[in-house]
Amino acid sequence: AGAMDCSGQHATPDGPAASLRPLPGTSAFGTSMPSDALATEAGAVGGGAIGGGVGGGDFAGLQALRGSAEGLFTAMETRLREAARREQEADAVREQSRHEREVFERQCAEVLASMDIARERLQAERRELEDEKARMQAPDTRRSDVLSLNLGGERVVQRRRSTLCAVEDSFLAARFSGRWEQELDLDEDGKYFINYPPELFLPLLDYLGAKETEDPARQLPLPLGPDGQRPQFQAMLRYFGMLPAVSILDVLQIPYEDVAGSDHGLAFEILPKKNSLMLVALETCAGRFVTNVATATVYICQGTLVRRLRQRDEWRQAAVCSLRPGLSSRLELSEPVRLQANCQHCVYIATNNANGIAYGDGARGGTDVCGENEDLCVYAARTSGSMVPFAGFEGFLYWHKFNGKLEYTLVDGI
Repeated sequence: AGAMDCSGQHATPDGPAASLRPLPGTSAFGTSMPSDALATEAGAVGGGAIGGGVGGGDFAGLQALRGSAEGLFTAMETRLREAARREQEADAVREQSRHEREVFERQCAEVLASMDIARERLQAERRELEDEKARMQAPDTRRSDVLSLNLGGERVVQRRRSTLCAVEDSFLAARFSGRWEQELDLDEDGKYFINYPPELFLPLLDYLGAKETEDPARQLPLPLGPDGQRPQFQAMLRYFGMLPAVSILDVLQIPYEDVAGSDHGLAFEILPKKNSLMLVALETCAGRFVTNVATATVYICQGTLVRRLRQRDEWRQAAVCSLRPGLSSRLELSEPVRLQANCQHCVYIATNNANGIAYGDGARGGTDVCGENEDLCVYAARTSGSMVPFAGFEGFLYWHKFNGKLEYTLVDGI
């Protein structure tokens, strides 16, 4: 208590000496002290202070407790973050489930609506079937019934019902099968009225009568019809469902996959015979050496080939199509081209490839016939060795045959 500081004063807790005492955790020079040094100092001070206080072991326990608390807080934060992540995932799953449920409900509604439509359609078809059954059962019809036919109001003939139904699946057979008996046209005497004159319908009746007793191994061909009225006769056959929509002249000599000759272009003459016709389409192929397809342009004109090849302005473009190598390729005209009866016409197929169009066997000259039927004649063709349209025909030495088919219809009323 009686100690003196360097100034000669007593060192009291409140005196100048106390103001020079370093702060806890720092040295006498004001620098930081390590924690273990702080603990040592604290223990020394505590031991020399007021009878003890917190010892070094207790301070280490506090430090350990603090570390445990911090670890606990960190674990809690990790678990909270994990819980938040799982909640987000649960929200996403719930949203996905809600969306899928909406989609499912919408699809169910669409299926139910389509089922309702199908049910209504089925009911309508059932009603139609019942109506047709009623029509079939109303009259007592038999295939052996003899029917009186009024042909265009000019002549009355009689035929069995089985004769009129000889070509199955035709419209004529359906009309007289008994199913539509109430809808057939009758004249004032109750005879069945046929809206065709006798000269057209009688050849058909003769054919149907022969059809009933034909040999299945040798089917009868359809009649050509009377001279001068073949277009009208074919129109009648098409109406009754006995003739395809178009006629085809097949002049294919070599199968498409076996054809060898080909060139840039091919031009040939065609001759309609007694009746004018409408050319609808051509069929041929490209040469085998074409890698993909060849673009073909079809030109048509009236006149002879030798003259028209020097008169480009006389030709009209009729189609632009593709030709496949070694495969059947249909060149449908943009619109049917009328070909006058007994007049020469020319067809020129130009391509963009040296093997763009295949051709058939060789011919001796332009008058050689490649193929013909009762309507049409096709003559030998000249080849073009140039990609430029209407060029490359000069100095040719050989004629070839067009290898393919022509589709056409006869012009009604000619």
